[in-house]
Amino acid sequence: MARNDGSNNPAESGALNHLSIDRGRPIRIALYYAVGALIWIAISGRVLSLMPAHSYALNLSVNTLLLYLVVSHYTKTIRISVAAQEEALLRARGYFESAVEGIVSVDSAGMICQLNPHGQELFGYDEEELVGQPIEVLVPQRFHYRHGAHRDGFFKAPKSRMMGRGMEVAARRKDGSEFSAEISLNVVHTRSGKLIIAFVADISERLVMEREARRNETVDALAAVAAGVAHELNNPLAVMAARIELMLLSDQDLSAQMRDDLLVLQKNIERASRISHSMLSIARQRPGVRYAMDMNVAVEEAMLIVGPEARGGMLRYETNLDRSLPEVMAEPTGLEQVLINLILNARDAGARLIRIETARAPGSAAHLQLSISDDGPGIKSDVIAKLFRPFFTTKPKGTGLGLWLSQRIVQDHGGSIKVESVAGKGATFTITLPTIDESAAARAALPARDEPPAPPQIPAARSNQSGR
Repeated sequence: MARNDGSNNPAESGALNHLSIDRGRPIRIALYYAVGALIWIAISGRVLSLMPAHSYALNLSVNTLLLYLVVSHYTKTIRISVAAQEEALLRARGYFESAVEGIVSVDSAGMICQLNPHGQELFGYDEEELVGQPIEVLVPQRFHYRHGAHRDGFFKAPKSRMMGRGMEVAARRKDGSEFSAEISLNVVHTRSGKLIIAFVADISERLVMEREARRNETVDALAAVAAGVAHELNNPLAVMAARIELMLLSDQDLSAQMRDDLLVLQKNIERASRISHSMLSIARQRPGVRYAMDMNVAVEEAMLIVGPEARGGMLRYETNLDRSLPEVMAEPTGLEQVLINLILNARDAGARLIRIETARAPGSAAHLQLSISDDGPGIKSDVIAKLFRPFFTTKPKGTGLGLWLSQRIVQDHGGSIKVESVAGKGATFTITLPTIDESAAARAALPARDEPPAPPQIPAARSNQSGR
């Protein structure tokens, strides 16, 4: 993380100030000694004239000794000053080269003066490639129009601060790729003018972790909602199931059509109960019971539910199912719900033709691919990036949970889902899932196909039970 308020700057600035003092001190000392020597020369003649002739040799010896002591002291002082200067240079260089952030120095013209080793690693440049280049070479093209004005404004009123607070800050590598950056700006005053020292840190990983934390918070909130929904739905579903069962078991003379309708209602109540259970399992990140299943069968089951809407010629379905596909290990209700969500979304978008295809995934014998295409108006590119976010919807009455839940179901099965669309030419959702290893050992570990797991049981309801 970049250090704010110039926390790196005092060390380097202090070293520079120390260097300035060490350079000036020997010169001042030399001037003091020169002035002292001139004064002595000016008065030495008068002093010697007052002394006896025989003491001239003694005076010369004393002056020689004094000169030796002065020169010796002066030489020692210079040696100490030079050693301190070299130590300060090494210390400043060590700070610069060992910094865990990228450090870039820029002059008042916006030209790069220096780049530390971590900065070279961060941006993918050697220092020689950048020295003398404008700082904009490290800035994404879309920010060039405003970066120059920001730089000029900073030089007019320089102050150590964090760059781009409240704005998107990105940096550009040599290969053209970008990364999210945190940058602190610091000012150093030199004899040749001001230098801006920028401390750059790549915070892409931190942002991913923050987004993941927010996503987990959303999932926890949805888990609580799902638990409440499941509880509230359970009782009315139980009442309806109990009443329908009583009607079917009663001695009433029900017509064949009414009996068929009641059986359809009973089947869909059971399905609603399973969906509620599946939603709760996904929200809690606990997968439901799975067994070997044919994806083509899942497609056909989903078509039985949405198929009646094709009556009257308002909506047509086309299927192209590869019957040779291996099975997948899946929770059937969850995958059927994904298919139904995608089909109904295409219908709601205004599609008149929906194509469903299954095939082997290109380049992977261990995966199969299921695609749902439509001839609707398509999806805008800026919307595609948001489709799988919870609570995002383009429907006036949508909840924004269908695609989010569909993605989680597919990912929970070890697969992936992606969307491709061209405005005005429809959209295609592609689901990729891993297949089951057909070895005997793997088959032995699977439940029998003719004995799928029973759906959650709906508790029996007395005839006077309330709707809650």
